[in-house]
Amino acid sequence: MNRIGGVGIAWYRKEDYERVRAISNDAHTFPDTFEDWEKRAEERREEILKLGHVVIKAYIDPDTFPAWCRANRYKVDAKGRMAFASAEAHRVTSHVHKD
Repeated sequence: MNRIGGVGIAWYRKEDYERVRAISNDAHTFPDTFEDWEKRAEERREEILKLGHVVIKAYIDPDTFPAWCRANRYKVDAKGRMAFASAEAHRVTSHVHKD
């Protein structure tokens, strides 16, 4: 059996978007509105799906993400979000196998 891999993408809830931007060291790189971010994120998700990958939405919680970053030695920035998304994808798919 082969393990099914997943591609993790940092994902935000509308009600958390401004708070995530506020805690991020790279807030200037975020789209101005949740709607703009969501449009881009959905386009990226569709591209990944078309390549045949499983997409895991790794929701960033602005209350707990800074602590996760500290514990894993990341800054609260794009690298930290990517690492979190990758870890979440691994967590979700590590026990799933394809025959």
